[in-house]
Amino acid sequence: MRLAPWLLGRLLAQRAWWGNTGLLALDVAALGLAHDAGGRPAWLAALGFVCASGLAAWAGNLRRARLIDDVPTSRIASAAQGYVELQGQARQFPDHLLPARLSQTPCVWYRYQIETRDAGGNWRVEEYGEADDSFLLKDDSGQCIIDPDGAEILTSRRRSWTESDHRYTEWLLLPGDTLYAIGEFTTLAHPASPADLKADVGILLAHWKRDPAALRQRFDANGDGEIDLTEWEAARTAARQEVEARERARLAAGPLHLLRKPRDGRPFLLSNLEPERLGRRYRRWAFAHLAVFLAACAGLAGYL
Repeated sequence: MRLAPWLLGRLLAQRAWWGNTGLLALDVAALGLAHDAGGRPAWLAALGFVCASGLAAWAGNLRRARLIDDVPTSRIASAAQGYVELQGQARQFPDHLLPARLSQTPCVWYRYQIETRDAGGNWRVEEYGEADDSFLLKDDSGQCIIDPDGAEILTSRRRSWTESDHRYTEWLLLPGDTLYAIGEFTTLAHPASPADLKADVGILLAHWKRDPAALRQRFDANGDGEIDLTEWEAARTAARQEVEARERARLAAGPLHLLRKPRDGRPFLLSNLEPERLGRRYRRWAFAHLAVFLAACAGLAGYL
């Protein structure tokens, strides 16, 4: 079915804001399959799916809108442990440059999608991905590490362009963007464990390996254009020293604050949109899904 790759791409691209577009596309696909199959059982199954998905999506979007309205904004330095709302400016870690996958724009987070046009003129998703690097949120009282893993991220910074038979789309959060965040807030005051430090060394080395030219320039001592075992060990030593220096600086700076995905399943939202605008967007999606639910229920009633 030609819709399948497109639906997959839409679901992936919209994962960060609850799959609203992808879910509506699935509703259309289900109704299309019922139309092609014909008969009462097919229509009952399709309309039942649309009813269930519409109800779930309505509840999820409305829940997010209410959380944005109801959870008070906290200052980082005085935020309580647990589920909190923060507002501040996005910042990169010092000496950590994150280039966007497609445009190489310095950013704190990116999502990208590459599509290819087939012989029929349809766009099909070829590649998709997003950054999972941590970054900082800073307000007038302090700063907090944001771990974006599992977050629903909405950004006003979207760019799309076409080259030959490829279409490229990129979503960004930039340093200096005003950022709204709601999630689980934790203060970590204890030193990092040896295992954590070792993992950080591995992450830093992986980051260095993304730029082979810079890695060779820094550690290719014999100038042969390759990083041999001795030179790689020198790179590991340098990475370990850098991680240890960061840890000493962290401990000297005081408590470390972290915002991450809540373990109890509550929404984890990040956006450079104003909270009022963000809430309105979730409400619009809620009403759209409610309309779909009611229409599907009416259709279902006609078959019962």
